[in-house]
Amino acid sequence: MRRPLNRTFSFTSLCGWALLFLSAAATDGIAKDAKSRDQRELKEELREQILGEVADALLVEQDHITVYIDDRRLVVPNCNENFVISLPFSDRSTVEARCHSENWTKYIRVSVGDYRPLMVYRQDLPAGHTVRRGDVKFVDGRGMSSDKPAIKTIDQAINRLLKQNVFVNEPVRTTDFSLAQSQDAAASEPLETEVLIATTTINRGVRLDESMFERQLRRGRLPSDLIFGSDELNHLQANRIIVAGDALRRSMVSLAAAV
Repeated sequence: MRRPLNRTFSFTSLCGWALLFLSAAATDGIAKDAKSRDQRELKEELREQILGEVADALLVEQDHITVYIDDRRLVVPNCNENFVISLPFSDRSTVEARCHSENWTKYIRVSVGDYRPLMVYRQDLPAGHTVRRGDVKFVDGRGMSSDKPAIKTIDQAINRLLKQNVFVNEPVRTTDFSLAQSQDAAASEPLETEVLIATTTINRGVRLDESMFERQLRRGRLPSDLIFGSDELNHLQANRIIVAGDALRRSMVSLAAAV
């Protein structure tokens, strides 16, 4: 009669251990699911904050931003305040996320499609204003659409008159400007000056001749010792090698010996 009792006891004990194991496994699975579910919610909350900050900083729509936050190794804390989001690097492809209450900092990669420089106004400007370099800046224009052609180089905007009011962070467009030229722009416009340009290489000691030069218009800042007239060329000789394309200067020549 003892053997049936032992077998019954062994079978009951085995069932008990099995039930205990299954219960523990189920509890552990529920805990893992709860933890995983918490991380999904926390990551989604962090993602929304990153999207908002990056969109405002780069002037792009949130739909054009991708946040790479789904790595399982990334554990987001339950921060009792908003995360502090910043773009610490010039490549603008990495955000820094901070939670001060949990002493937590992570760098998270983001992408906003292909980089597209866009010139925008730094401040509100009135019609009639002459645009200066400090009035405009370049930002990342990815995701921004415009129904009017935008100016791409700063030289196209400097010293031009605005024909309408413009506002901060608006793209600089060709339609913003008047066809009239400002007085400051006219005054700063470099004048064209006719100078003598060597058409051939002239060796040192060679007497100059008008046939060795041609007249060309040059713009901008020029040397102060240029020779403009060709009347005196026959009285001069090169005191150094003059290369074709050089503008004729007094420092290149000396008086030739009288014949």
